[in-house]
Formats: sequence, C-alpha cells, structure tokens
Amino acid sequence: MAKCQTHIVIEGHTDSKPFSNRGTYTNWELSADRANSARRFMEDNGLRVDQIKQVRGFADQQLRKPDDPNNASNRRISVIVQYLKPADGTKEIAKTEKSSH
Repeated sequence: MAKCQTHIVIEGHTDSKPFSNRGTYTNWELSADRANSARRFMEDNGLRVDQIKQVRGFADQQLRKPDDPNNASNRRISVIVQYLKPADGTKEIAKTEKSSH
C-alpha cells in the first residue's frame, strides 16, 4: 500500500474570553496546546510524524463567529489537509474544523 501523499496543518483557536485572570496562561497558550494535543492524538492513532508540517495557535484572532466572540463554537481546532498529488495534477487544500465545547 502506498503512503498517503498529504501534509497536515493543525490550528488551535479560542473564544475571546480570557482564559486566566493571572495572565500566566493565556488564550495564546491554550490555542497552541489545543492544536498540539490534537497532533499527539492523531499521531497516536496512525498519522505519520512526517505528515505534520505545522501546529499553530491563533488564540481569538480568527473567530468562527466574530459577531459573538465569546460563543463556544469559537473554541475549536482546524485540521488542514494539503493533498500533494491529486489525480488532476493540481494542489488541493481541504480544511476541517472541530469545535471543542
């Protein structure tokens, strides 16, 4: 069986509510940890380490619902699958998001 020719980018996102009042663990850390946790889970369940190209945390900078910045659906991960060798020869990108409320 041939290896799947894809690269994976995992992004973590938060809502706009500050995660901590003390400021030592912010939405930046939370979003990066959320993405990294998803990476570990995917690798533990069969994703090859060489497929992961980026793990990124965006805090509340790319809200799913900008008109409702504290909405729970803003807390999510995005998994971007970059198909390197599609049948028609063009490069495709697919993006899937999972809310974590």
